[in-house]
Amino acid sequence: MEESAQRETRRALRQVQEHLYQAHLLLGAQTEDLGLVEVVYHPTNTLPDLNYVTPRRKTAWVSGHDVEQGIDYLRKMQRRPRVQYIEGLFPPLFAKTLTGLGLEAEKETPLMIYRAAGFNGVLPPPLEAPSKPDGVTLERVHDQRGVEMWWYVWRNAHYDVLTLGVEPLVVGREMAVLKLGQQIDILMHRYTFPIGVARVSIQQETAHLLGVALMREHRTPEMLKLLQLAAMQAAFEANCELIFAPGESEEDRRHCRALGFADLGSMICYSAKAEGGIEDTHGVVFSQPVLTLR
Repeated sequence: MEESAQRETRRALRQVQEHLYQAHLLLGAQTEDLGLVEVVYHPTNTLPDLNYVTPRRKTAWVSGHDVEQGIDYLRKMQRRPRVQYIEGLFPPLFAKTLTGLGLEAEKETPLMIYRAAGFNGVLPPPLEAPSKPDGVTLERVHDQRGVEMWWYVWRNAHYDVLTLGVEPLVVGREMAVLKLGQQIDILMHRYTFPIGVARVSIQQETAHLLGVALMREHRTPEMLKLLQLAAMQAAFEANCELIFAPGESEEDRRHCRALGFADLGSMICYSAKAEGGIEDTHGVVFSQPVLTLR
């Protein structure tokens, strides 16, 4: 990869890194600086996505000693030792440092990134929404309806909810994030009946396709594409320059590539085996449900 292309890629990955960091803080996580690492932890929620050690931003290398300090801190907070970072910002040798500390690979989530300016001089295809089936309408909502729709589909077995695992999707009735412009909900109706919803989280000029829900009888590649394109368009109308979405399966990645996303790095997570007395549940203590997995 040419040096200019490497710089573009690293800049995009840093934007993703910063987005996730800020999103986790908005969910109530706290941070502790320890040398060249930061410990992100939630004081009451043991969700893995909100409790981890990560290299300090804009660092090129972190020693095993620094990582150990972060791990010890998590243990003190009764959290399982876990290190999370973006491959592409750190050399492959960093993984050896983590295994040398007794950590094991837990999860790798490929990152798909769409940048309006493209990469290495190559522009992505324009966002042209496919034709809508009869009776199907899309609407960006600015009120309680989007929040209530997520609450509804979370409890309704007739909907498939696809969430992405690197930024928890909190289903609640709060309007603060929406009013701050850090969240966009797109509703899909068919003859006035709600059949789908998509959510985008926004941090400055970066957007994350955070989750999509579709009624099962309407879940087709065409309807999914229609809903995702509407969400992407809304993000660009909110002055975002970059949109990212994890590509957890080859089908996901193929679908994202068709929309103009590029494969750039992965979110990597290493963790220790469960230890006695260490909390590590996927239970939720938020007053609202949190969706993190497919």
